[in-house]
Amino acid sequence: MKSKKVGIIGCGKIFPRHLQAIEANEDYKLVAVCDTDEELLKQKAKQLSVSLFTDYRKMVLQTEVDFVVIATPNSLHYEQAFYCIENGCDVLIEKPATLDPRQINALIQHAENHKQKAYAVLQVRLNSCIQSLKNLLDNGLIGQIRGFGLIQRWQRPPEYFDDWRGEPKVGGGTLHECGIHYLDILCHLLGKPKVLSAKKYNTKHIKTEIEDTVYATLDYGDFGGNIEITISSEPKNLECSLSILTDRGFIKIGGKAMNTFEQINFTDKDLENKVKSIVNKDNLIGTPNSYGSYAGSCPNHPDLYKSIDNFDLIQTENVLQLIDEIYNKCSVKYY
Repeated sequence: MKSKKVGIIGCGKIFPRHLQAIEANEDYKLVAVCDTDEELLKQKAKQLSVSLFTDYRKMVLQTEVDFVVIATPNSLHYEQAFYCIENGCDVLIEKPATLDPRQINALIQHAENHKQKAYAVLQVRLNSCIQSLKNLLDNGLIGQIRGFGLIQRWQRPPEYFDDWRGEPKVGGGTLHECGIHYLDILCHLLGKPKVLSAKKYNTKHIKTEIEDTVYATLDYGDFGGNIEITISSEPKNLECSLSILTDRGFIKIGGKAMNTFEQINFTDKDLENKVKSIVNKDNLIGTPNSYGSYAGSCPNHPDLYKSIDNFDLIQTENVLQLIDEIYNKCSVKYY
């Protein structure tokens, strides 16, 4: 396979994860980096032997880049992806791929028209416990679902919103920045639900216009469930869990980043032992990303790069629509 010549737009907090992924995969070679912060670029110049740009358009036009990673403020993703695609580049877009879910199909069609590929970063799907749970659900091994509960209780310091994340039309809401990976897991495992009700609160980050807590009730027709997503936990992340109740028992995946099985209990002990034997074979526990004063999701970017065709842009449409519908119930729009 011919190596992809990679250019990265954006040298912020997630940049090291992409650099790690590129260095771990011989099918990718970093050739250019772009950021509007010249001081940040000077730091990268000491670290990397690549071309440096402050304008992503020049990066695309003046180098051999054919694969662009977009890791910029959220509201910029669509415009940058659109330009890169029409100028001969595949794109990998950090979450959220867009703030407006209607733009996903436009990007997909644009990529098809230009014979390019567009992908979304949904790396939490690669947590081994999630892969095991999806296998159990897809094969109907754990019974008829009766309900679920998704809880994400994270800590984010007040300064988290000091940059572009504190601008609603740029960063979007807490569901776009923090909740998206785990709402995606819900959609990935169970499909996209209908939103019955939702309410947002600002209990900690009161100096911002962006909520820090969202509750919602969701409906799958034959069953329903609730979500709680907050970044107001103190003094650190408390949990990130998904519980699924069935007519045969229950399973809870959790840990700090939905990265381990916490409980497996069934009325049929033979079934329980079978499920445990399945999940114990590949239940490798990933360590969440560390950003100094807070922790994030699991760093599965290297594996995402290896299996990138599984992360085509259409995969993120459900979660972006779900976020949009939750915010509609909260009477707020971030685009």
